[in-house]
Amino acid sequence: MSIDHEQWQLQQLVDRLDARLHTTQVIAEVIMENSALRDGIPGPFLNDYKEGALLDAVIHLSRSNYEDFCRLVRMGKLPLGRRVV
Repeated sequence: MSIDHEQWQLQQLVDRLDARLHTTQVIAEVIMENSALRDGIPGPFLNDYKEGALLDAVIHLSRSNYEDFCRLVRMGKLPLGRRVV
C-alpha cells in the first residue's frame, strides 16, 4: 500500500508525538518516585540538580507535545489505529 507525502508527514508527526508522550510519562514517573523517597531510606536517587533538570525536560517535552497536537488538530486529520497512552 502506497502512501502519499502528506500521509507520510502526518504519520511521522504522530509517531514523534507518541514517542514524546511516552518519554514524558516515564520521566514524570521517575520524578514522582524520587520525591516519594525523600523521607525514606536510603533516600532519593536523584539530587535536586538532577531532579530539576528532569523537570525542565518534562516541561520542554510537554510544550513540544502540545505544539504537535495543535498541528494535528489544525490539519484536521488524526490517523486511525494509533495507540492511546
